[in-house]
Amino acid sequence: METNSATTRAHWVGTLADSRALARTYAACLVAYLPLLALLLIPQLMRSRAGSEALLTVGLLLLFALVAGAVVLAPEVSARVAPAGAHWRPGGARARVRALIREDRRTYLWRLGEFVALYIAAQCAGGVFAWLLPHVADNPAHAVDPTASAWIIDYPNFAAQAGAMYACICFALAWYATRLRAECAARA
Repeated sequence: METNSATTRAHWVGTLADSRALARTYAACLVAYLPLLALLLIPQLMRSRAGSEALLTVGLLLLFALVAGAVVLAPEVSARVAPAGAHWRPGGARARVRALIREDRRTYLWRLGEFVALYIAAQCAGGVFAWLLPHVADNPAHAVDPTASAWIIDYPNFAAQAGAMYACICFALAWYATRLRAECAARA
């Protein structure tokens, strides 16, 4: 009976520690990935209606590069704000993740899959914001003057959508890093 309560207490303490690590990592991600927010706030690079298809392609490539870089750096961000013993320290967290990939690729792929699912949810959150607060409308001046832009961008609504997506993407990155932290701690 005593062992069961000790196990339960250890589980709750571990869960609380993980939630604290998640909160600290999330706050750090919101600061560390500000270049991603800056990109999301440029309608010409994120919406073909605001710019051209070529600019949209550049924007999407930049988005992919920033998100991929954020995934690689997320363990280091987590280790800086939520270190855990000798196994999760700044400068060594990415090495621990590489070791996890070598030792248990399936577990790592599950954690990466969780990130992808949360990233897709971030895109859906952006879609909900776009539906609730439309940020693109037809430009009536375009019918009279074909040189005028065909679309009007409502920037405050666009910025609200970008902010919602950024908050969700940062949560996805924090979740990913915190889950890797827990996996590495369990193997230490």
